[in-house]
Amino acid sequence: MEQQQQKRYVLGEREDDGRYPVTVDGAPTGTIHRRHGSWYATIPGHRIPERFGTRYEAVEHIVKLVDRGIRPTIPAPGNSPAIGLDMRTAGTGLETTRTYQHLVPDLLPTLPNLVRAVEAMARLAQLGWEPLEGYPGADQPWLMRCRLCGWKGRRFWSHLRGRNGDNTPRPISRHRGCIPASKMAAKLTILAAERRRECACAFPHPTHVTPMLEILNKIGQALHDGAMLSATIHARAILEPCPASTMRAAALRVAHDQRTRARRIMGVDK
Repeated sequence: MEQQQQKRYVLGEREDDGRYPVTVDGAPTGTIHRRHGSWYATIPGHRIPERFGTRYEAVEHIVKLVDRGIRPTIPAPGNSPAIGLDMRTAGTGLETTRTYQHLVPDLLPTLPNLVRAVEAMARLAQLGWEPLEGYPGADQPWLMRCRLCGWKGRRFWSHLRGRNGDNTPRPISRHRGCIPASKMAAKLTILAAERRRECACAFPHPTHVTPMLEILNKIGQALHDGAMLSATIHARAILEPCPASTMRAAALRVAHDQRTRARRIMGVDK
């Protein structure tokens, strides 16, 4: 049985977002990826909650789903719960999401996770890093590019953010082969000149609490309704690259805390 399925599928090379493309019967069908020691399978538009011990078990599960008639689709807004659905899958092919689609976090689609992702990306901009995939969590390797020298590789956010109230990134040396430490401060100063206090992008990104609160409410309602496509589109305002990312992240944190307190007072779940 295993030999038959191996002839039916082709497992591609690992892509920059950490996923392996899977082709079944000659047609692109889905992806598999590893997280926290387990393997997961994805067919665009379909939630696959099972976890697997090996990559081959994950691929073989995709083959079984194909035999049941399941094919890739783009999910539309709906009322069914979608906890665990990849927001990137929901936005595949949409014109409005292409500029930030790879920055959607590879985590459960919740407002706290989105807030953490935005804060992490804003801090990366200050430190001279560019994320090349969505925020994976503090203790998972994160693909990024060093803006001081162009190096690409994986770093841990838990190392870059500092610890115990100390914001000094560790290791201070950034990575092997980077520019000399004596030149880093000057280079970071040049990059800092790109940042702004207000958004001037063609698509506006909120940098104040009131409009940010409106965005959070829209995303929160869409997530509650299982309308992942709507959540993905609204999330553009907070995830898309913006020179005012520092101000946006600060406003987002305040808005999220205000929203959380208000909902607790009203007796509404987060």
